[in-house]
Amino acid sequence: MNDTPSQVAFNEVAPQDERYDAHAELQKSALSELIPRPEIQPVIDYILDDLAEQEMRKALAKPNIIPFPSKAVKNKQPGMQSVYLDDMQVSVMGHYYDKPGVFSFDSMRAMVEQTPILNSVIMTRIRQVQRFCRIQESGRGPGFEIKLKDREAEVTDTNRQSIQLMQDFMLNCGWEAKPRQRMRLKRDDFTSFVAKLTRDSLTMDSMAIETEYKRDRKLGMDGLYAVDGSTIRLCTEDGYEGDDEIFALQVVQGRIRTAYTYDDLIYVPRNPRTDVLTGGYGLAETELLIRVVTGFLNAMTYNQKYFDSNAIPKGLLHLSGNYSEKDLSAFKRYWNAMVKGVNNAWTLPVMVSKDQESRAAFERFGVDVDEMMFSKWMTFLASIICAIYGISPDEINFESFSASKSSLSGSDTSEKLANSKDSGLRPLLTYLENIFSDFIIQDFSEQYVFRWTGLDEEDEEKRHEIRKLVLKVNEIRAQEGYDKLNDKWGEAPVNPALLGAWQSEQQQNDQDFGNPDEQGSNSDQEDQSDFGDAGENQGDQQEADYGDAGDNDDETAIESDDEENLGKSFGLPVYTFEV
Repeated sequence: MNDTPSQVAFNEVAPQDERYDAHAELQKSALSELIPRPEIQPVIDYILDDLAEQEMRKALAKPNIIPFPSKAVKNKQPGMQSVYLDDMQVSVMGHYYDKPGVFSFDSMRAMVEQTPILNSVIMTRIRQVQRFCRIQESGRGPGFEIKLKDREAEVTDTNRQSIQLMQDFMLNCGWEAKPRQRMRLKRDDFTSFVAKLTRDSLTMDSMAIETEYKRDRKLGMDGLYAVDGSTIRLCTEDGYEGDDEIFALQVVQGRIRTAYTYDDLIYVPRNPRTDVLTGGYGLAETELLIRVVTGFLNAMTYNQKYFDSNAIPKGLLHLSGNYSEKDLSAFKRYWNAMVKGVNNAWTLPVMVSKDQESRAAFERFGVDVDEMMFSKWMTFLASIICAIYGISPDEINFESFSASKSSLSGSDTSEKLANSKDSGLRPLLTYLENIFSDFIIQDFSEQYVFRWTGLDEEDEEKRHEIRKLVLKVNEIRAQEGYDKLNDKWGEAPVNPALLGAWQSEQQQNDQDFGNPDEQGSNSDQEDQSDFGDAGENQGDQQEADYGDAGDNDDETAIESDDEENLGKSFGLPVYTFEV
């Protein structure tokens, strides 16, 4: 009976040499089974090459995000993939989150209402902005206009009609032009609308505009409303109740009253930040002025209390003599009743002593805050407030800290006011201009923009001097609304430096028609060519047009010759008419 190699190799009874040979045969047979056949080898090579190529593609195609993706990456949402809001740090109130920090919107509004200088700054800016809330048709002066985005494009009649409609829409904050009907709809005119937005922006940097669309939203926007910016709360990335199109809510007294989509509300901070703890809220100037306003209010309170609640200056009243506790208590009552408060500021306290050795002495200590220290401190705080808001102290009738006297008495007041407009008024108007252009005008058509006019008020005297340098008499008359002059000097330049060159050019033109040095054939030929006095083919035309020269008497001929010679002597063109 023949045993197989596998039986012999693992049989313990078999001799050692046979088991060794059996193991060798098993190994040879295993290797022969592992080696593929020649016809299968190309398929194996193709699979190996494809696997190697896949590994190479994976190595080259590195992910463009961090290993810990944000919520937008996990949900495969388009747009910003970085973390916009830190949900773990922001105080989330269910469906919305408040502005982080202890200084809320209500606190900012209360600060402005209780601080006169903040009210002065904001009211001044509101009045300045309100000057621009009218349609500017003359092209000069403060106002606004709707114009084509492409400056080189030609304005057609259709464009003019569209511009007029959009200007009326902005002026009425909607398509309703009747004031009483606007009041029923709770709509403002453009002046009040911008005033509300400016106050909310400068107080809280929370300016909110509600946009109302027609019933058929395809027909476009129907009206605009200024919303209380202190009631707006932003939603997290999940939106409101799973609807990520709702990005903001109106919360009044802790209750959600209105939900806004991106089409219903315009909410763009004027001072944006990338801080993930703020998540879309702006940085108001009042937040930067907490300590400054606190110092300002403390100084005002100290000054008010000096007249209202002050009993005596800082010092120590020293009583010497034989006084009992009853006498001292009675003296304290008398002192407070007779001296304390503004009503008793000038009352003379009276004290009766038991003997001549008894007396009362007041010993002053500490440093008094005199008028100069108080004034400079208030001026310093006011200057910081004006610097934060980008306004000159001159605009709110306040003295500048850097000047030893009022800056209104200097020679550079106009430059200071111009710099104040550059640092404060211009950025504010630019912010409003961008909001109106991007979110309102663009909703009607992308080829129009909203622009303020008259921000750079030109000096009339300088403007007149510039006109005198480059314009002619008729051009200036046209700009001022006068009729054009038909005389030659109507085309003369107003600039005296150019007047001489213009006169020389005119003299050269006159010499071309009548040169006194050429009193011969040239003048006769010009007269004949112009009026047909002589020539081979002009005889009949002369008799038909100008009459027979032979009918004139000798005296008339002599006078004509004298006038012709006189005109030629002054270089004037000579025309001969025969009647």
